[in-house]
This record gives sequence, structure tokens and C-alpha cells, in this order.
Amino acid sequence: MPLDNDKIRENLKFKDIRVYASTEWLAGGSKKYRTVFENKETGYLYVEFSFYNKLFDVKNWSVTPKIVCSRIKTKDRKEQVCEIKTKYDVKKTDNVVYIREGWGNAELGNFWERGDYVWEVYIEDQLVASKLFYIESGGEVLPENNPYFDISDIKLYEAPSKGLVAEKRKFFREFDTKQTRYVWVELSLDNMQNDDWFCELIFNFRNSTGELKGQTSELRRVTKDEEELTFTTGWGADTTGSWHKDKYTLEVVFMGKLIAILPFGVGQKFLKGSNLIANPSQIYEAFLNQEADDETVNETLDEVIAKLDEMVGLKEVKKKIYDYTQYLKFLKLRKIRGFKDDEPINLHLVFTGNPGTGKTTVAKMLGKIYRKLGLLSKGTVHEVTRVELVGQYIGQTAPKVKEIIDSARGGILFIDEAYSLTRSNEDSKDYGHEVIETLVKEMSDGKGDIAIVTAGYPKEMEIFLNSNPGLKSRFGVKIDFPDYLPKELGKIAGLAAKKNDVAFTKEAQEDLNLQVTEQFRNRDVSFGNARMVYTLVEEAKMNMGLRVMTSEEDPQNLTDEQLRNIEYQDVRIIRDKDKKELPNLPIDEELLQDSLAELNSLVGLSQVKEQVNELVKL
Repeated sequence: MPLDNDKIRENLKFKDIRVYASTEWLAGGSKKYRTVFENKETGYLYVEFSFYNKLFDVKNWSVTPKIVCSRIKTKDRKEQVCEIKTKYDVKKTDNVVYIREGWGNAELGNFWERGDYVWEVYIEDQLVASKLFYIESGGEVLPENNPYFDISDIKLYEAPSKGLVAEKRKFFREFDTKQTRYVWVELSLDNMQNDDWFCELIFNFRNSTGELKGQTSELRRVTKDEEELTFTTGWGADTTGSWHKDKYTLEVVFMGKLIAILPFGVGQKFLKGSNLIANPSQIYEAFLNQEADDETVNETLDEVIAKLDEMVGLKEVKKKIYDYTQYLKFLKLRKIRGFKDDEPINLHLVFTGNPGTGKTTVAKMLGKIYRKLGLLSKGTVHEVTRVELVGQYIGQTAPKVKEIIDSARGGILFIDEAYSLTRSNEDSKDYGHEVIETLVKEMSDGKGDIAIVTAGYPKEMEIFLNSNPGLKSRFGVKIDFPDYLPKELGKIAGLAAKKNDVAFTKEAQEDLNLQVTEQFRNRDVSFGNARMVYTLVEEAKMNMGLRVMTSEEDPQNLTDEQLRNIEYQDVRIIRDKDKKELPNLPIDEELLQDSLAELNSLVGLSQVKEQVNELVKL
């Protein structure tokens, strides 16, 4: 609160008064200013009082302000916490003067109690500035645990400085640079506190180089009866031209902690939808996913299906995906026409098959199909295994899984080797069952905009699905991926060769086909399918490289044909390296005759003696 015009001191003019807790210096000599603090995270609290020096470039002078901090008990009563009075010398070279003082205790949570407070600055007993601030005690805010609220949604829309009423808002993930004035934020929260409290949110808009384009802050008192909260804020101008073609991020800060990041783009047109909310522990992951997804944003559903058809083999898999897609179209059409279905459209699937049968590739295609059908907002694939999902200690697993689910929201959460989550029900230190329980809850009544696809060996996946009573029913479709046939593996070898920019001679190709067929005949559950073929091609390429580099004194003289062509010997080496040579040990005739004599001296055992002697002759 600045001094009224008629009370302004002749030597100074009030500029600002702000509060902060961190002593870290930021660019331009600023601090991490805010108004609401958590007592468990607060030791010292500081006030920054600044004013313009009206005697700038005239003379040096001094000021002795009295800085008082008080706790507000009632509307008319305050309880003083501290009083600081220090003389400051103002130099005539100082245009703006900053006075900073603090009070508290070095031990966090040991001084400031929950309540409403005020910093006041007096000069010659006249109040020249004051600043309210608030101490809350809801609990420490952590990236994986915010005791004050849950973020239910963040969406962006375009409007002038006055914004738009909720009914007229159209939400976008990308904005038109020629038409965008303000980019507005609609943030929805679920209140988790049982008492009234003050909520202060800081919104940072940054460009692709991380520079701060704009910042807003919102402060409001939340009552214990409010279950849902909505904040709206925006940055821009009432005229177009302030938003350039770029990738931007919106950061949301609460209690001095970065709690969410929302990527959005500004380009040549508006694109409807809402981007993934990224947890700060995976900063810019959502941004990078969106970048990759933009490459196929203009593909039609038929083009995506056509790419699936181009994959080698998988005839039955393709048919099942196509039939499933048609059924999803049918359900969506019913929804548009107003038919009432008791259950929402089920996007969760189970993939079974050996390694290298194309499960991950098909999942990526399916993500695009879901997006084209409007069933997922992004269609990206977030691939995880047991390692990423299971925590080491009690209480770690469920929050970890929820965080991964939120980071995958908008696309497919692909869990490879999902059967590894059901190691043993008797092992109290194995928390795989917590992962399954959290997944079941998400598939039952989660926030949606996600498809969970689990994958693994056929028999093991059946055990996984039966490990929880509600798990199998949560998956809409099960798709079996058979092993590739030798002919199909040969086609995959051709694709691998093209990818590696190599070519097989006729003899080399024939030997490669023989090796592939032999491995197919001897296959077991660890048979690698396409991965095995890619490994063979890469090994042959390496052998070719070693051969040509040792055949020429000056490798610069090698022709393009020599650098590209894989010959028979390069492939044959792969087969020969697996053969184990038996040691050539000479016969010890003396020891052999002594042993046979000892055998023959035994009583009876005529048939045994005869068979042993025949074996020795062989």
C-alpha cells in the first residue's frame, strides 16, 4: 500500500513492497517473490521495500525506516512479531533504492505459525507502505505429492484482455500467429484441504529458448466447502502480433515449486485440443512428444491404416486391428447419434507374442488410429517396463505409477513384459501388485484420455490377467502376435539391409536365408523374430567392414560397391562362430588296456563288458 500523494516524502517516491523467503538472487537483482508460504518450508521471511530517489544526481542523504511485521488477529487488532529500525545511506547515484530486512528462524517450521500477517514500513512515524502475506500449514509440497490440491485439467483458449465466459471458450493446443491476441489459461483444481486457505498461483509463459515472455499471478481465498476450483489468467495484447511462430510452455508455480508444465504451439492455424500436462520431473517430455506427433498431424485415418497394411506379415493382427477400428467407429457414431451406452468406449488392449513380433510398432500405429478417431488427444506411446513402475520401498509404487499415467495421458501407456508385475504373492517386498491395483483403478474410474496396452509372452500374460479379479475385464481386446515365417523374415531382412544401406550378393543372401530358416526351426520362447534378423544383418555388415578395411592398404581407395556389398564369407562367419571345436586328445593306450583288463576281471557282467568293448572299438 503506497503513501497517498499528499503524504509522499519530498526525498522519495514509493515504488513497491514485496515478500520472499529464498535468499537466491535472480536476474536483474530480483528475488522469488510471493504472498503465501507453507510454514513447514519457511525459516526466515523477508520484506523488500523499494522507492525512487527524488534527489538522484543531486546529493547524498540518509533514511531510517521502521519496518514492522505483525500478525493480524482480528479486523482491528494486530500482534507485533518484530520491529526493525536501521539507518540507510542513499547515494545520489542511486536511482532506485532497495531496503531488505527479514525475521524468523534458521530451522524450517520452527517460527512462523499459520495465520495472516502484514509487513509495514514507517518513515518518521508515517506509514508509507504495507504488504499482506499468509502462512499456511497444509503440508510440504512435493513433485509427487501436493497436499493442497490435485490438478484436474489445464486448457488454453484465445480471447481479448477481458477473456470469455466459460460457455464460449474453444480450447486449442496450437494457435494462429496472425489471429491470436491473449492466450488464456483455464486451470481446474480439486481442493484437498479441510480448512479455509489462501491459494497463490504463478503462471510463467516461456518461448522455445526458455526466455520469460510473460508472468501473471492469481491469489484467492479458498473455503473448505469448495471442492473444485477454477483459475483463469492470460498473457498477450488486445491487438494481434505479440505471439510469434514458436513452441511455448506454460509453467505453473505453487508454494515456490514448479507443479506443472503445459506445452503449446503458435503456428499458421488453430488446432483444437489440449496438450499433455507434464510433471516437472519429466520437463519438456510432453513438448518433445508433441514435436514428433506433429510430423503425422495431417495424415488421414486411411493413410495410417495403409501404413499398417505395409508391415510384413501379421495378417491376422491387421485384420483384428481393422475390425476393432470399425467397431470403434460404430460406437462413436452411436454416441454422436445420441444412443446411450452404459460403459465408455474401452481402449485398453492386451498384446501377446514372442519378442520381435511387432507389438511396439503396432501400438504406435494404434495410437495414431485412436487420435484420428478422436478417442485420444495426442496418440503418442509412452513405453515402460516393471523397472519404471515398481518402487523400492513401501509407499513409493502407487505415486510412481500415477505419475507415469499422467505423463502418458493423451496417448498409449505401453507396458512391455507386463507379466513381470506378478512375480510372487508371497514376497512382501514385491510391490508389483500395487501397480496392477493402480492400473485397474485408472481403467475403472480414472480421468480418461489414455489407453493402457500390456504386452508379453502368451502363457505368462494369461497368468498376469488372472492375478487380479478385475484386471481381465478391463481390457477390451486381446491380440495374439504369431512368430514370423521364414519367408516373412526374409522380407524383413531386405528392409533391414535397406535401412543399413547395404546389399547382399546372391550367395550371401542364400546363406542368410538358410541361417534364418535354421533358427526358425530351432526356435523357443526366446526366439527374436524381427530383432534376430536385424541382428544378423548388422553382424554381417560388421564382418564386411572388417574384411574390406584389412584388404586395402589405403581405405580411401575402396569403391562404393566394396563399401556396400555383403559377400558370402561375411555371412558364413556368423554360422561358423557358433561351432565349437572338440579338443584333439591322443589315446592313452596303456591306461586304456589297464582299464579294460580291470573291467574284464570283474565277475559276471558279460553283456556290460561286451558293450563297453564294442564302444571302445567304435
